[in-house]
Amino acid sequence: MDKYIRFILVFAFSFVGFGVFLPDARSQEEGGDIESLFKDDEKVPSDFSEDLSDIKNLEINEVSDLGKLVPFADVAVIQKRFLPKTGRFEFFLAGSSILNDVFFLGLGLNGRIAYYFQERFGLELVGSYLKTSERQVTIDLRDKRGVTAENFITPTSYIGLDLKWVPIYGKMTWVNKRIVPFDLYFSAGGGNTATNQGTSELTMHLGSGQTFALSKSTAFRWDFSWNVFSAKSTVAGGDNSSVYNNLILSVGMSFFFPEATYR
Repeated sequence: MDKYIRFILVFAFSFVGFGVFLPDARSQEEGGDIESLFKDDEKVPSDFSEDLSDIKNLEINEVSDLGKLVPFADVAVIQKRFLPKTGRFEFFLAGSSILNDVFFLGLGLNGRIAYYFQERFGLELVGSYLKTSERQVTIDLRDKRGVTAENFITPTSYIGLDLKWVPIYGKMTWVNKRIVPFDLYFSAGGGNTATNQGTSELTMHLGSGQTFALSKSTAFRWDFSWNVFSAKSTVAGGDNSSVYNNLILSVGMSFFFPEATYR
């Protein structure tokens, strides 16, 4: 008798378990219909209502019920880049400053023009002009200790060419008032640096920065650049070359042209 009771109990629990998991299996079979909900971006559900209060009473029991969701109210959409770049030029004009020179204050202008052959890749021509002035510590060394800084090399201009890579884009809020799309880029290249001693030195350039789109043709941009070159002082019979690192921050505006017509 015990064997029959155990058999009946096992059969009953198996039947209940089958009944519990059967709807899940059926839902998985219907999962193939999900793609059909997104085939037509312009299609509006027939029972679409402007009254968003209908959502409160909406129950999602089947995969096909997803088609009843109100567009832009229930579905979060990750869009393409707000500021398109492919086949366009970018003109960047900014003010610049050298951040890591403790003896001289370097301020100037930075101008760039780039062409994007893909959304993520472009070539950028870089040109900058810098004017340096003595910091207070340099003045004190000369006036109080008789130590001059004439043999220190400072850059006066730079021109070069970069490969620009834009792998990251997204959106951020501005004081909860506005959504601002942005791009994060990296650049690498080389060129020549003109120095205060009349020499021109081969330079390696690395950079990174962000572009914050204000429209499809204008953007706010900051750039952080690292210029590395080796130079020998021509003052006081200097014979040894030294490696110079300039960290330059540029902040300004970018303008894109021609007008974007494919977004």
